[in-house]
Amino acid sequence: MRHVTEPWLTAVLEEIRLHAEAALLRRLDVGSPSQIYLRDPAALARITNGTLRPQGAHRKANAEVEAAIDDASAKSAKLVASHSRLAVMTARLGIDAAASGIVAATLAYALDLDTRELVHALAPRKAPALYLATCADLLGLSPIELLAAIAPSGALRRTRVITIEGTGLDAAIEISQPVLAWLLGDEALQPPIAGTCELVPATAISSVVLPRAVIEAVDAVEPRAHAAIAVVLRGPRGSGRRAAAQRLAQALQRPLMVIPIPALLTAEKRTGRSLLATALASAQLHDAVPYLGDADALYDESGTMAAEHADAISEVPGVLCVASTGRGGHLDLRRPALIVAMPRTELEDRQNAWANSLVAVKGPIEHAMELGARYVIGPGAIAEVVGEAAKHAAAARTPFDLDVIEGAVGRRLSLRLGTFGSVVSRKALMTELVLPDDVVDTLRDMIAMVKERAQILERWGYQRHLGISRGVAGLYSGEPGTGKTMAASVVASELGLELVRIDLSAVVSKYVGETEKNLGRIFDEAQDAHAMLLFDEADSLFGKRTELKSAQDRFANLEVNYILQRMETFDGVSVLTTNAESAIDPALQRRLNFRIRFPEPEVGERERLWRQLLPPLTGLTEVDFHGLAERYDMTGGYIKNAVVRAAVIAARAGRAMAGEDLWVGAHHEYVEMGKVMPAPEGAP
Repeated sequence: MRHVTEPWLTAVLEEIRLHAEAALLRRLDVGSPSQIYLRDPAALARITNGTLRPQGAHRKANAEVEAAIDDASAKSAKLVASHSRLAVMTARLGIDAAASGIVAATLAYALDLDTRELVHALAPRKAPALYLATCADLLGLSPIELLAAIAPSGALRRTRVITIEGTGLDAAIEISQPVLAWLLGDEALQPPIAGTCELVPATAISSVVLPRAVIEAVDAVEPRAHAAIAVVLRGPRGSGRRAAAQRLAQALQRPLMVIPIPALLTAEKRTGRSLLATALASAQLHDAVPYLGDADALYDESGTMAAEHADAISEVPGVLCVASTGRGGHLDLRRPALIVAMPRTELEDRQNAWANSLVAVKGPIEHAMELGARYVIGPGAIAEVVGEAAKHAAAARTPFDLDVIEGAVGRRLSLRLGTFGSVVSRKALMTELVLPDDVVDTLRDMIAMVKERAQILERWGYQRHLGISRGVAGLYSGEPGTGKTMAASVVASELGLELVRIDLSAVVSKYVGETEKNLGRIFDEAQDAHAMLLFDEADSLFGKRTELKSAQDRFANLEVNYILQRMETFDGVSVLTTNAESAIDPALQRRLNFRIRFPEPEVGERERLWRQLLPPLTGLTEVDFHGLAERYDMTGGYIKNAVVRAAVIAARAGRAMAGEDLWVGAHHEYVEMGKVMPAPEGAP
């Protein structure tokens, strides 16, 4: 940080202080009644003529000050023009001579105590402050020039150089703290945008490895040929949009101002202030290229941007970089726009991105090929994951291995589904499944299709030749309690994915179009988060299309049609469970990669379930599990309920569990299923 006594700053403070002193001496020299001071010499003479007040007593002192002003003005002008921060700021922000004088006055008022005292003396009947009217005496400007300089469309207001309280010539003006800090040599971002926005130096090296196609598209942009242009980087989160913007800024030899729109909007709600204009003004002050991250958030559900945000964007000179997913359609940025597509990366690009990112932090580069094939995420997300994994390993003092990287992937790929879904925390293992061999084999095929889709779709060309989506979807059908949900958790566990159970009651809406919008958000977030979706009781949402007999039928069919389209384009893993397979729309079934029927367990499978579901800590070993399995024809879900019921019976009695408790619990569960059977011996 530079010292405040730099020659140019000292000269500016001295000049403004002398102007304030001269203004006060002129008033004292008048000796007018009621402290009236008029700038018109003829009017001033008429009013002061014949008064008993002394006149001209300060004429000599005033002449000395005026002479000193001439010297100070010449010195100040020379020093300011010699690459001072004030000259740089006025050039960058497009501030004219009158507005520049106001900046100098506010600067002196903020830093020089004598100037502050003199300014207060020039407005004795007002609260202590620097008023616009006082600047008329300090700067020799007319009211018209002063009012024009602080007009809402002027550079001072537009770039947030000064703050204004009040209206007209009675407005109190003050230099803003971020501008003051910058003029004093502090390059750091200041409140209220500090901590939300980030200034990336032009010399910073990005660890993101962009695909060649993206590099060529960014390098082809020639922003110098346009007065004001928007470069829209369109692609999913993590695709390297920020790195592309940084590359463009470096080509212009300018820093990059990262403005994350969602975080900025949250800060606006917290502070009650419009911060986008402040952030863009700070970018202009630092001569940085503004980068609006996730700019889709600026638009509401009707596709409209708030007026203050639209005005702030329209006033940005030169290049403006904007990140968009493209899901909200065209962004109206009030300027010509160049679209740079950020496609999902191919296998080779992903592997290169993992390798380069791991090399940069001395990570396990031998896993780059496996990670590239497993996770379909962009180079931006890969760089973030590797950086976060390296920090976690260092902080925890653990080896930087594949487990640490996978943990970082899980934390990075978080969902923002709100009330629409919940993460299934307990994931079962393949060894816990009690299912026929053919069902287990099909589940293994589903897992293999996800793990080997890079080989199948990309290396072997199935995606290009047959137009097959990267998404993998399965339909699990069967009676309640046959293990459908548990099997989905096994698949998620084997693939290392977060399993998100979708709450269909929150998704389905009675309002037209709301269900589709909710589903769109679910698929978008799941795809960005690389998560696995579980639609329990899917027949309520994915049911057959019906004959059009009413408007309600028409809208219900539209929902199913929309689901079919999204399932076609979804790149992730999804599982639908149902108790009634025949109720699922046939067109949807055709689009599913796997349709697995979960049969009710036979006696041997039921015996395994009884043994497996009983916690070992109960200490029960002498139990006739085969007899339980033969007597009670129940699925795994009901057996689990029976085991829990047995524990309740024992706990209520205040004793340890006994084998008879399992028989009693099974009987109660069997009766509640609607089946009748004589009670076992020992039942209460």
